[in-house]
Amino acid sequence: MISIIIPTFNTALLIERSIRSVLNQKNISDFELIIVDDCSTDDTLDVVHSINDPRIRIFRQRENRGPAAARNRGLSEAKGEYFAYLDGDDYWEPEFLAKTSDFLNKYKDAVAVSVMQCHKIIGKAPAIAPVGIDIEQPVVLDDFFAFWAKYCHVCTGSVLMRTDIARTLVGQREDLRICEDLEFWILLGTQGKWGFIPEVLFTSDGGLVTQKQGWLEKNMRRWKSAPTVDDWVKRFSNFEDKSFLSVKGRIARNLCYSHIMCKKTKLAREEVLRYGNTFPKSKINKIFCIVAKSHTLWKIFTLLLRYRELSRRISE
Repeated sequence: MISIIIPTFNTALLIERSIRSVLNQKNISDFELIIVDDCSTDDTLDVVHSINDPRIRIFRQRENRGPAAARNRGLSEAKGEYFAYLDGDDYWEPEFLAKTSDFLNKYKDAVAVSVMQCHKIIGKAPAIAPVGIDIEQPVVLDDFFAFWAKYCHVCTGSVLMRTDIARTLVGQREDLRICEDLEFWILLGTQGKWGFIPEVLFTSDGGLVTQKQGWLEKNMRRWKSAPTVDDWVKRFSNFEDKSFLSVKGRIARNLCYSHIMCKKTKLAREEVLRYGNTFPKSKINKIFCIVAKSHTLWKIFTLLLRYRELSRRISE
């Protein structure tokens, strides 16, 4: 059996599409769909209850505790040998479960397998990820962390995992509301091999929900909750794999940006000075490292970044 866990919070506009993408999976029937509602205030639960299928199990959190807590609740209820997370505004192609479960059945040493993705953002052309890969067939990666550092190829909804191994890790950190999924992928990656299927089988397309919730409001909550880099890595602080350090640099850059957006500019500067040399190589990241050396330049730079970000609008 495979367990699919969908955490929901105010996703009434798109939750039926997500559920249908699970129920319409081809060449596989032995699965359960666990929906954990995180105290939605819209019609999410009404939509969920309107779909009559014996494979669906519905749970409701007593209080809003964030996506990690909802996913962990789902994992605690899961009966499957394998499981996957799917957010309530995303969806799968019809062969996602068949192809990912076939992979884990074949490669017993793989703890998880992920697929390529399509990311849709309102006002922009759909983007396929990862880009630039030269892999044509499903493969067990020689170095998961090196591959991730180069391609940033994993996201929630693109992964099928072994349930028993995930449970030994005690799930995702519930104190995190940003990068909690990335932290979990790293922890899982320390437990064994990771597979990759070079085929687009997952789509992230939550623009309508983001519009309704408010792009800035949604992201500001996440930015304010961003931990320090040291706190974020505490579950694997002694893991010294060389390739992992590059992944850590990618995450450190994201956390620093979050600190900037919520005006924790001093902390952000300290983190850049400490971890900037591990950031992914790019012009903007090089600028980060240069201006962080000057208190005055850093202040001006962060003001400009906030102005640019807070002025963004999602197209109607």
